[in-house]
Amino acid sequence: MPCAMPGRASGPAKAIQPPQLSHLYNQKQNGRENMKRKLGCGLSLAALVWAPFASAQDDVSPGQAADNGGDIIVTATKRSQNLQDVPIAVSAFSSEQLQKSGINDTRELMTLAPSLNLTSTTSDSAGVVIRLRGVGSEAINPGLESSVATFVDGVYRSRSNLSLTDIPGIERIEVLRGPQGTLFGKNTSAGLINVITFAPKFEPSFDAAASYGNYDLVRLNAGGGGALVKNLLAVRLDAAYQRRGGFLRDFDSGHRYRNRNRLTLRGQLLLTPADDVEIRLIADYGHRRETGPDTYSPIVNDPVYVGIFQAMGFDSHIGRQDLTITTTQDRASVEETDQWGLSGELNWDLGGARLTSITGYRHWRNDQAREVDYAEADLVYIPFKAAAQAFDTFTQEIRLDGSAGPVDWMIGGFYSHETAFGRYGYRIGRDLEPFLDRLFGPTTGQANPISFYTGLPVGASYPEGSGVGRDDFRQTSRSISVFTHNVWHLTDRLDLIGGLRFTREAKHVEVDIVGTQNPGCQALISVGLSAPGATPISGIQCLQLFDARYDGSYTARKVEKEWSGIATISYDFSEALHGYATYSRGYKAGGFVLDRAGFRPIAVKSPDADDLAFDPELATNHEAGLKFRSPGGGVTVNGAVFYTRFTDYQLSYNTGAALITTNIPRVTAKGFELELGARPAPGWQLAAGVTYSSSRYGGIPPGPPANVVAIAGQQLANAPKWVVTGSVGWDDLVAGGSLRAFVQLDGRYQSDVLTERLLRPTSGQKGYALFNARLGVGTPDERWALELWARNLADQRTIGSAIPATFQGATLVGAQGEPRTYGLTIRTKLR
Repeated sequence: MPCAMPGRASGPAKAIQPPQLSHLYNQKQNGRENMKRKLGCGLSLAALVWAPFASAQDDVSPGQAADNGGDIIVTATKRSQNLQDVPIAVSAFSSEQLQKSGINDTRELMTLAPSLNLTSTTSDSAGVVIRLRGVGSEAINPGLESSVATFVDGVYRSRSNLSLTDIPGIERIEVLRGPQGTLFGKNTSAGLINVITFAPKFEPSFDAAASYGNYDLVRLNAGGGGALVKNLLAVRLDAAYQRRGGFLRDFDSGHRYRNRNRLTLRGQLLLTPADDVEIRLIADYGHRRETGPDTYSPIVNDPVYVGIFQAMGFDSHIGRQDLTITTTQDRASVEETDQWGLSGELNWDLGGARLTSITGYRHWRNDQAREVDYAEADLVYIPFKAAAQAFDTFTQEIRLDGSAGPVDWMIGGFYSHETAFGRYGYRIGRDLEPFLDRLFGPTTGQANPISFYTGLPVGASYPEGSGVGRDDFRQTSRSISVFTHNVWHLTDRLDLIGGLRFTREAKHVEVDIVGTQNPGCQALISVGLSAPGATPISGIQCLQLFDARYDGSYTARKVEKEWSGIATISYDFSEALHGYATYSRGYKAGGFVLDRAGFRPIAVKSPDADDLAFDPELATNHEAGLKFRSPGGGVTVNGAVFYTRFTDYQLSYNTGAALITTNIPRVTAKGFELELGARPAPGWQLAAGVTYSSSRYGGIPPGPPANVVAIAGQQLANAPKWVVTGSVGWDDLVAGGSLRAFVQLDGRYQSDVLTERLLRPTSGQKGYALFNARLGVGTPDERWALELWARNLADQRTIGSAIPATFQGATLVGAQGEPRTYGLTIRTKLR
């Protein structure tokens, strides 16, 4: 055939079916033969410049995995396709690549994916934020769903906290950028992470790894399985255990924080009762008990408050950026997380169509004790289990897909029911009243202004242990949607893709606030001096957080109906070059602020649960991309340009004494992405990526607080304009072929960011680079391997996020990134 290029199946090869049930789609489509036109021939000639690289792929060394000729198969469109043929901006990482780069959970993916950014706020379990192209949702309000969704084996995980965990037995991770609201539903306005684990097989397998590193790290992973009943029932079991000492040290006591103590178990069954039916059942359980929620370090100190703390005898409040923190000695900072899930997937060949059903149920609960004043003085704290978040989620998806002439069609429906629970029980510490006396003393001329205005004895206005008895918030969500996604193969080269989804979302919130104790506020109320400004102390004494007038039970309900969809033109310029242009619309559900700070001030109106509501977030995306793969797969170059406009963007922020969620009229994200890969010689693999994203707030009309209005026109927090990633890998046989060795070097650079959500200039983090390395040697059959590794080689100190310190003016505290870690791993693999 004239102008045919090697290294790719003849014709457009749009859909590649998975090994199981491949017989469902073995019919050949008439009229889609391998005839390339003159335009394709001309463009294909440009690929000849890559011939030296391409020829290297044809000569794969014995120690290097051929990886299906360089092909990477993804399920980003819920149809198995070659990565280079998918008209979506998607990156995919295989288990081998994740292993060589030392990635053990999804938080570490940002080393390889330049458009992905993950930061931890209050903790690793309940405060992780995922951003794509600079856009994401803060995790501080459990009623706020993620802009970047996560799916694990087809099951939706509605919050970042539920998804960013140790998941053993990962086969592949796909990172999809831009709205994915047609196929994957709501809450994918910025993109999604799709995690696929190894399914059970009938052939026996076993692999295990044991690691030891600094900070007394111990990590154990094992997985394997095989047939229980030949050709009928197979099993796979995976387990992961991790223990590590904390890398943060208390300035005075030396106590360690941010340790790890984690256990994850997964069990799977694969049942094939007939040639055309497969059933996959999965159960998993995870447990964590770790220190360190709200362990922030002072990065900017307000001198007024530093002077007050020093006068009280607390000199160590002055911040240090050397992995030390300042805490109240007898207030615990610990969290305990339990999660488990069940899911079942059915694939059934109906003869000309395939039925897929995925049912999932997940439970996740996090309990904490937190010291939330970020000072050695005992101002405010939360005892264990007085702070909690929990999610119970049931999901059901049904899809039917097949082919009819030149059209690959798909229809489906999705249902979810979720209960999100948040509890807050802030308590007053023993030092709060003397601290406030010193704060207001100079302006009032009183030695004890708190007592002076409340008329209560000194120490009685803010007695230790008073405060919030219990703030319980429960949000129930029911979502149902129907969708269709269709590919029309107009010619051998040209495809038109269209999809549409309708979603109805109903949410109901129940609020139960009881037992708030604030004697000082009650005293001011009784004499009519509780309004802000009535006395110098009224605003702080009757702070909404500790005001008993909010006690009570409240309910509200909201219903949303939204459309999302996609329209794409996909064109094969040649065997080597693929291009696409797309328009898509995404939808992220609204909800309720699960915090009493969402109520209007009591001076404005009585508490009303409708005040807690915030609107849905909508995303409109325009994108175009090119994907190039040289003959033989020796070089790949994928690029995309994008412009995404978010309407009613959901912003969550921390004021230092309250958690707020509000809608910003407009946010835009525009820029480009470029990813390159090459195999320049046998055994060598090179990769690089660059993302430029200008992610900015639009105009904000008067109405919100002034500090929110002030962010108009600025780049979003923790949204670097530039991110560059790169990796160099070598893997080949040595010692006359008796051993296999590899070296892997990874790096990531990101430009300057502001780390506080309302963009305080003092929260800046300068641009920095992180480097990781791994060196391994073992047998060619991988029966054993020994690896030396290090992450953050240069021991770069970074701040991932910053928040205002409670009751401390301009003081900012920041969450420190992990320091250099290193260790040794031993692996075994039996096949």
